[in-house]
Amino acid sequence: MLIADRYQLNHPVGRGAIGEIWHATDQVLNQPVAVKLLQPGQTDQVAATDAERFRLEAQTAARLNHPNLVGVYDFGSHDDRLYLVMELVDGRPLAQERARQSVLPPDEAAGIAAQMAAGLAAAHRHQVIHRDIKPGNVMRTTDGTVKITDFGIAASPMTPPAP
Repeated sequence: MLIADRYQLNHPVGRGAIGEIWHATDQVLNQPVAVKLLQPGQTDQVAATDAERFRLEAQTAARLNHPNLVGVYDFGSHDDRLYLVMELVDGRPLAQERARQSVLPPDEAAGIAAQMAAGLAAAHRHQVIHRDIKPGNVMRTTDGTVKITDFGIAASPMTPPAP
């Protein structure tokens, strides 16, 4: 499937609470990207709530630029479905690493924690609080770089108060 006449969806790589993530190719720049598509809502009210949450995630994440945070490139709508285009991380979530190896060596764990702290500090400088740090939302690239993902429930000055 081609999204917005630009992003060729290749294969799914994950699913979250309100979206599915695809390995894709940016046909204009000829580079791999990740595309998160908002899942269709079951009711108009759910769809509107999910769309607003997705839009806030895109706006919040787009304000951030740091080596330990997944970069956001584009946001839009295609066939009445919102999409978010992000940096494609060549690696795996820490949750998968923990399943393979339940205990990390102390120096490796400290290195991961330091990179996570650097990414979170960068977000905090922009008044963004992630609020969902867990092994499934932290990726580790093949070269060992840690990338924090999924700002779906982040709080920031742009975030409206919860009902």
